[in-house]
Amino acid sequence: MLTITAALPWEAKAARAGQAIAGRGRVRIVTSGVGPQRARDAAEETMERSPSQVISIGVAGGLTNTLRRPSITLPTSIIRQTDGAVFEADEQLRKQTIRLLNRADIFWQSVTSITTPEILFTRPEKREAADSGAEIVQMEDAEWAEACAAADIPFACVRVVMDALDDDIPNEVVQWRGKPSALDIAVGAIRRPGLLPELVSLGIQRQSAIQELERAMTLIIPALVGENGA
Repeated sequence: MLTITAALPWEAKAARAGQAIAGRGRVRIVTSGVGPQRARDAAEETMERSPSQVISIGVAGGLTNTLRRPSITLPTSIIRQTDGAVFEADEQLRKQTIRLLNRADIFWQSVTSITTPEILFTRPEKREAADSGAEIVQMEDAEWAEACAAADIPFACVRVVMDALDDDIPNEVVQWRGKPSALDIAVGAIRRPGLLPELVSLGIQRQSAIQELERAMTLIIPALVGENGA
């Protein structure tokens, strides 16, 4: 069975339409929770169910200033910051995904990704991670990649980039559950009025990123199930 994993419910929601088209009995969606330990626990439990393929999805932070935002990224390799281990995405699964995105004229970029144990809020934190050669950052994919490699299960990532290397991320953004409402933005602005323009901009970026991810997964999931009989 094709398995889609995401850290947060609002990220996992981007796969629901694709799951509905493919058939719920043919696609499993796993919401792991944020961070390497939760991802590791969820991956180990998932491997016991013998998935045919695993794709990790969600929003990622940008570690360069040149990636188009929002845009879909397909990591070729994933670095684990804590020990420097590197895991490769399954090339065949990536090629299938690329072909589907190209067919639908969905813009995508090939990147190196890094899994960090903490959220990177500031430019100095991001620059330190970028020194690894990674272009995007997330907190789960290395754990899923390692578990899939050990079980000989194809693994790939589909991440949408929301911000750039030189963007500081206010803590208020972490509290948003999916597409931020006007109330979410207003609450943050009341606490720190000077942040209002930045919060509005980030809110628009978050909403655009989620829409782009949902568009991609609505295409990818049923097509992969149909091609692979997953």
